[in-house]
Amino acid sequence: MKLGINRKQWIMVIVLLMGTLLAVLNMSVVTPALPSIMKDLGVDSTTVQWLSSGYSLVEAMVIPLAAFLMGRFSTRRLFIGCISLFAAGSLVAAFASTFPLLMVGRVLQALCTGAIMPMVTAVILLVFPKESRGTAMGITGLVVGFAPALGPSVSGVIIDSFGWRTLFVIMAAVSLIVIALAAVYLRNFDGFQPGAFDLVSVLLSSVGLACLLYGLSTFTSTGNMMLTVSLIVVGVLLVAVFVRRQLKAKEPMLRVGILANRTYAHSVIIVACMQAALMGCNVMVPMFIQTVLGASATASGLAMLPGALIGACCGIVSGRMFDKYGIRKVALPGLTVMTIGGVLMALLGADASVILTACAYTVLYAGLMFAMTPVNTWGINALDNENIGHAQSVTNTVGQIASSMGTALIVSISALSTTLAPTATGHAQSILGSTLAFSAIAVILAAALVTALLATRTRRGTTKRTLVGQ
Repeated sequence: MKLGINRKQWIMVIVLLMGTLLAVLNMSVVTPALPSIMKDLGVDSTTVQWLSSGYSLVEAMVIPLAAFLMGRFSTRRLFIGCISLFAAGSLVAAFASTFPLLMVGRVLQALCTGAIMPMVTAVILLVFPKESRGTAMGITGLVVGFAPALGPSVSGVIIDSFGWRTLFVIMAAVSLIVIALAAVYLRNFDGFQPGAFDLVSVLLSSVGLACLLYGLSTFTSTGNMMLTVSLIVVGVLLVAVFVRRQLKAKEPMLRVGILANRTYAHSVIIVACMQAALMGCNVMVPMFIQTVLGASATASGLAMLPGALIGACCGIVSGRMFDKYGIRKVALPGLTVMTIGGVLMALLGADASVILTACAYTVLYAGLMFAMTPVNTWGINALDNENIGHAQSVTNTVGQIASSMGTALIVSISALSTTLAPTATGHAQSILGSTLAFSAIAVILAAALVTALLATRTRRGTTKRTLVGQ
């Protein structure tokens, strides 16, 4: 496959993608373990979901600093340092005796992921020529998609055989292997301009997002609704001040001004909806299979395997199709299939089987991954090359915020079952909660489809050639 890069650049890309695989794998292996962690550490679903939503939140806090870090440190130094931090976090989580200590380990892992993911994507986009970026993003999507395929199924077996702590021990060991390979093969990639470091902006975004997440995750179970609403309002205000500060700064920490490009802004909104729904679904599916259907962690992991495998292949296929046909003919079919999958998930009940659940999840995931690569590339191609690094920071930040808030909101919606059916049995409440959560996921996916339909419609004076070029 001739994509316009040489052998040394391929080796660097492969090493970087290994770190990406580790980071994404870390997210997917934890979801089947959530029911076991709930039992071992004595926490409920709205608390344990912080292992996913909190992880995404920390990523979102770090991603705006990616441009600064890429300009401040060499590719090699930043990558090895982040993976070392990831290994330390894995060890803390493995031996955590309480939930707060487990969260500390997850925070350390998320700090790593938030720093290296934008760097890896930016390097790949700059290494490959523009006419091959769709295929390059598809290759990245294949690697990233392989993690969800491998993670849940393997982790389910490990959880049932050795316990959830073993997962983190293995992650620490794999981290050391990646560090050794990076020390031998990874070379520096020059050309990143250092972004600005603004402590006030960091505090505004961090505190604002934390308030928003806590408010959304507790609004259905709080004993003090006034406090919860106040936190959400404060969070929104702080984030608004952060955005205003970035727009006025000469050297913003996060160039949110590039969202003025309508094509790029639409792509960010669509991807945010998809990531919010996907993360919420990845948390709810193992809980549904284990608590409602009474199956094992291994079964819940295997149920997610077909969708992840097919989705990983869909990413690279749709990337190549985008290079040839453009956004509308590729993304819209994927988004439609994805939405149908969301509706099928919402129709699942107590009489569903693990196989039926796996089929619905596969439809959702395959459609989503088929659409993800072209939508991302469509938005990036609308920008100049000098904005790509910052665009990746914006896209990843918004995406992680959506993942975090979406997970918290969806799990919180599922907890409404105890309010709506207070006299029902625990099993009946779990069924109702799953239905509510999957219905919310279907609505979010439908919103992504509608946005894409409106954003990619052919306007008067716009030629077919122009749409394909986008």
